[in-house]
Amino acid sequence: MIQQFLKGKWIGPLIAGILTFIALSRSNFLFAWICYVPLFFSLFNKTPKQWFASGLIFGGVIAVFAFYWMIPGAERFTGNSILYGIGVFILSALFLALYFGVLLYCFSKIKISNEHYPNIYINALLAAAVFTVAEALLMNVSAGFPWFDFHSAYFLAGNEYAIQPAAFFGIHILSFVVVFVNYLIAVFLFQKNYKHLFIPAVVIIAYLFAGYLIEQSFNQSVSPQKSFTAAILAENIPPEMKWDDNNGNMLAERLLDLNREAAQLKPDIIVWSESAIPWTYRKDDDLVNEVLKITAPAQVTHIMGINTGHATNEVYNSAYCLLPNGAVAGRYDKQYLLSLVESPINGIIIPFLSSSGFIERKDTAHAAPLPTAYGKAGIMICNECTVPQAAYSAVQQGANFLCNMSNDGWFNDTYIVGMHFYNARLRAVATRKDVVVNCNNGYSGLIQASGKIAAQERSTEPFVKMVTIQPNNELTLTTQYPLLFVYVCAVFIVVVFILIMKKKAGAYKGKNMQHSITLE
Repeated sequence: MIQQFLKGKWIGPLIAGILTFIALSRSNFLFAWICYVPLFFSLFNKTPKQWFASGLIFGGVIAVFAFYWMIPGAERFTGNSILYGIGVFILSALFLALYFGVLLYCFSKIKISNEHYPNIYINALLAAAVFTVAEALLMNVSAGFPWFDFHSAYFLAGNEYAIQPAAFFGIHILSFVVVFVNYLIAVFLFQKNYKHLFIPAVVIIAYLFAGYLIEQSFNQSVSPQKSFTAAILAENIPPEMKWDDNNGNMLAERLLDLNREAAQLKPDIIVWSESAIPWTYRKDDDLVNEVLKITAPAQVTHIMGINTGHATNEVYNSAYCLLPNGAVAGRYDKQYLLSLVESPINGIIIPFLSSSGFIERKDTAHAAPLPTAYGKAGIMICNECTVPQAAYSAVQQGANFLCNMSNDGWFNDTYIVGMHFYNARLRAVATRKDVVVNCNNGYSGLIQASGKIAAQERSTEPFVKMVTIQPNNELTLTTQYPLLFVYVCAVFIVVVFILIMKKKAGAYKGKNMQHSITLE
């Protein structure tokens, strides 16, 4: 009964789409291992066209849940009518649906029959490789459009042991294992070969045990530098609240009160959120100078989010390192801008209301980590946390710890807030660097280089959170060769494809020879 139900044209993709969104949005470890099962189950013995159609349904179902926030959100962001939000939602949903349609179509064209036992494992490896390569290719789009940032790896981000292999092969190895296990479960269920279900179970257990050993090995071998304290200054100001004559003084006083509270704790560094001071930096800025005056007796260094002027209505989204004496030790400018939102495409831009039409620029001259007395701080501003290369680049340039400065105010009622923090967790493990997170209206805290969440807090009220950061000079395999595992998967796909083509050519030649002999 269940098998016939799942074999329906749209039931399998529908259920898989729902399960996948839950696994994605909640980083649900249990759903990670079964979310693709109904999809694969419903497609065995189907034509490539049916794989493509099911991919459209599967991707469309995910999009309905993953992009629902766009309909009211676009209206809220820009002040346009809700029809604008509906248009953005439809285009985004079509893109994701086509992505999965093409992905599954490509896999269906190169897979081999599951009739022979060894072929099951070849297909499972092939499916995992295809998904892994496709997700890596999608990263080229999602760097500017992070809502398209889809990785099966995110399903495992909630489990400390499951994410450990990322230190060697990045998030790609996580995606590979997830798809591999899902495919095996699906094919054994389809063939009613229930006794073999212990095999994917053993794979999961072995994988987690390997993660445990990797974490233990890192904790025992890491050579940390002297630790230091950081105060996370979380202002939690709603993004719609404007710094105008009505609210300006109140908002400034909120920041100063938080700064006084942090100064009393005598941290080594105070970490601010993205654009916490929403205007451009000037050396004679009254608010900045008052902040520095308050913390000067405690000799506090500030990593502060404040824009840098470029031209009329053009800015750099910056983070400044301000020394206790007020001197600027360094400046970092955001390198991965939001397409259409921060950076125009062919002159088209759709800015947030709070941006008042400002266009952001990228300045590669200010892409290096910020120098502090406690080590180099690699900066990831907002969506850069979802771009693995942003973290890798910082560490390649000598970062000893990472800071994610962000503002989730526009998305504070969505699943994106939680995913943002778990993205930081994956960056911590992949680079083996402590990551301090200050996310306005989101989750703030500290993820240690081991992947352990040392502090995590979210509130609608302003707060100061003290954390202890352990800098180090570790350089992981992932940091040095970010796409190594993707290349391995690509080579595997090509080799299997060539072997299949040779086998088909041999079979075709043999058939022709047999036909020729018969005629003679």
